Amino acid sequence: MHPVRPPLLATGLATLATVATLGLAPGAAVAAPTASTPAASAPAISVNWSGAADVRAHTATVRGRFDCGDERGLAYIEVHLGQRVRGTDVTGFGFGVIGACTDERTAGTWTATIPADTGTFRPGPATTTARLVVEPNSLTETTERLRLLPHCPRH
Repeated sequence: MHPVRPPLLATGLATLATVATLGLAPGAAVAAPTASTPAASAPAISVNWSGAADVRAHTATVRGRFDCGDERGLAYIEVHLGQRVRGTDVTGFGFGVIGACTDERTAGTWTATIPADTGTFRPGPATTTARLVVEPNSLTETTERLRLLPHCPRH
C-alpha cells in the first residue's frame, strides 16, 4: 500500500465533511438554490421626448416618469439640461418634487422647471440628465436627448 500525503488526505477529508454536511451521496448533482422571494425591483426614471422652452422666462420645462421599485423613502428628481444655442452652451439645473416613495405611491410622473444659468433655452434639440434620488441612499439616472418646443402660455 502506498503512503497518503497529508495535503491530499486533508483535502479528501474536507470534501467528505462537506458532502456529509449537505447530506449528499458521493457523485450526486447539486442543484442551484432557488429564490423563495422575487428579485428586488430597481428604481427607474425616464424623460419625455419633448419639453418646453420659455424664452421670456429663460427656463425650460421637462417631464418624465419614475418608478420607485422596491425603494421607500423621501424622493426627488434632479435635472441637468444642456443645449447648444447659436454657438453657445446654455445649461441649467432644477428639481422635480415627487414627495415620497411609499407602499401606496410607487410610480408616477414628474415635472421640473429649469432656469438657464446664462443665456436662454430655445426651441430645438437638448440633452438632459435626470436622476431619481430615494433617500437615504438610492440613486438612478438617465441621460436622454429631447426636443424643446416653444412654450405656449395658457390663456
